[in-house]
Amino acid sequence: MSDTTRRLVWLIVPVVALAVVVVGLWPREQAPTDPEARAYSLAVRLKCPICAGESLAGSQTDLAKDLRARIDQEIAAGSTDEQIIDMFVAGYGEQILLDPPSTGWGAVLWLVPLGIAIAGGFAIYGLKRKQQDSSEVST
Repeated sequence: MSDTTRRLVWLIVPVVALAVVVVGLWPREQAPTDPEARAYSLAVRLKCPICAGESLAGSQTDLAKDLRARIDQEIAAGSTDEQIIDMFVAGYGEQILLDPPSTGWGAVLWLVPLGIAIAGGFAIYGLKRKQQDSSEVST
């Protein structure tokens, strides 16, 4: 494999990986219209307050059942998904959200892995470059 091809591969692979991550995290606007599906999609986004990292949808505690019933009531009353989420955040704080918000400290949580990946890419590039330089000097 030629030096140019290697450099091209080292450039393309991180770009493709970043594109896959961005597409995977891109918000989708298609909210379910069926009340049962809406209730489930909301319950999956909310954490059970007394369970260790388990969603309301997966928890079988009495509190989780009560909170799922509350979601059903709010949907029947005509509340939007955001209003329901805001109601739970107001009552339990942002720790009830399974996905951290993309503002404030939540943004840091989303950006730290990206920063680590970029730093790792630079480190690998630097090591490869150093290895190539040392092999060129020794020949």
